[in-house]
Amino acid sequence: MEKRILLVEDDAGFREVFTGALGQALASDHLEVAFVEASSLAEASVRLREAGLDAALIDVTLPDGNGLELAGEINDGGVGSPIPTMVLTASLETSVAGRAIEQGARGALSKLTSMPEIVDAIKRLTNAGRSES
Repeated sequence: MEKRILLVEDDAGFREVFTGALGQALASDHLEVAFVEASSLAEASVRLREAGLDAALIDVTLPDGNGLELAGEINDGGVGSPIPTMVLTASLETSVAGRAIEQGARGALSKLTSMPEIVDAIKRLTNAGRSES
């Protein structure tokens, strides 16, 4: 069954490369995903209210705010149904990971993390959603 993952990232080039590479890597591991993309917090809020999402990957730095706050809103059910989230960041610092977890995210990933590690994180994230249903 296909998993729908919200990717909130303002850099269109990164979104294209990331979703392409991750989609291929997940397909080879027999996990079908469809990415629902958003380039801002406002756009992400609209996508979240549409429902049908299984998980979210959220960039920390967005043009209209902080992705950590969005992770907290998702966790609290403030924008649609709560779904498992993970925060993406260009420079993973311990403080970012700690704040992400405080907001209810499952953790934080550096955008420089290897593809096998990202695949494992996505599997854990989508399985977390299934076990909570």
